[in-house]
Amino acid sequence: MIPFDTIATIVLVLVLSFIVVLNKKKLKFQRALGIFFVAMYKTKAGISTIDKIAKRHQKLIKKTALFMIIIGFIGMAIVTFDLSRSIIKLLLGGATPTVGVVLPVQAKGVFYVPFVYWIISIFLILIVHEGSHGVMARALGLPVKKTGLLVMGVLLPLIPGAFVEPDEKKLSKAKTKDQLAVYAAGPFANIIAAFIFLLLLTTALNPIAETLYAKDGVEITSLMAGENPAKQAGIIPGEKIVGIDNKPINDVDEFSKAIRSKHPGDKINLITSNSIYEITLKENPENKKAWLGVYVEQPLANPNIFTKGFIWVKDLVFWLFLLNLGVGLFNLVPLGPIDGGRMLLAVLQKYTPKASAIWKTVSVFILCLLLTNVFAAFF
Repeated sequence: MIPFDTIATIVLVLVLSFIVVLNKKKLKFQRALGIFFVAMYKTKAGISTIDKIAKRHQKLIKKTALFMIIIGFIGMAIVTFDLSRSIIKLLLGGATPTVGVVLPVQAKGVFYVPFVYWIISIFLILIVHEGSHGVMARALGLPVKKTGLLVMGVLLPLIPGAFVEPDEKKLSKAKTKDQLAVYAAGPFANIIAAFIFLLLLTTALNPIAETLYAKDGVEITSLMAGENPAKQAGIIPGEKIVGIDNKPINDVDEFSKAIRSKHPGDKINLITSNSIYEITLKENPENKKAWLGVYVEQPLANPNIFTKGFIWVKDLVFWLFLLNLGVGLFNLVPLGPIDGGRMLLAVLQKYTPKASAIWKTVSVFILCLLLTNVFAAFF
């Protein structure tokens, strides 16, 4: 049976393709390497809201601009170091790639996010990110020309998005500090949003959720892609794991610890609500550790519309935390046209006449690091 997420993703791609084809003349396209593209539909919707927010909080925004810039460069240093370290470890054969494609598809090399959480998170994250660019620009007296919707794709449209377009000519002539503040505002807003969601999770949602779960095993929700040990043993989704090697498994934490304590090639007796399976664990293709090949969750003690709804909201907040943090940090990578790259170029232009050449060299280097990480995840 084809998973819901896969079907929903295919439908989304078809709908986006249909929209792009029908509105081809109204869209502005940017292409790279022949297969990558961004299709943009420009409008002025939302600009008045951006103006109101910027005007109402102008003093606060200006006062925090320097802090945003500092956080931006710290984040840039962290992600660049992490990418470089990941490449070194990959070359030595002992690391998991740092960067991966985030999609609602369960496949090797893809960081899987359930479809509904993925699509909601994309729009909320982009509103925070792009809106913050616009608000900072207006607070500094720089005009915002357009807003709009976009679609990013590789041959086919894949990921919907949004954008805010400041007046690039006036932005390029602004003070270096003002340019940096505009570029840093989006990633900074995502990082702050991530920590707000994390605080909400740790102080309220997770403690409440713990009281709602049953502590009598973990339910297998689905099997991972490929020929994994669970599939080969005949395990099916819906079974509840209650023990491993005669040791009781009460919750997800105990299950994770039990699997982490094993090695590829180890044999285990997996006790479920249906049967007892003798399974030989394989090597996880993602991190070389012991691998069973199942997705599990903690069942609710009293499943009803209220408890299920609460857990759904908690999980959404978790993904909003994780993806906001990921998007915020990724956008600080010193690469070409993304925020980190533009921050680097703005600083270089202030201090050296060779800014463009240095910026291009750094961008090519970072692009190689990114592509190596992404492609390594598929092998």
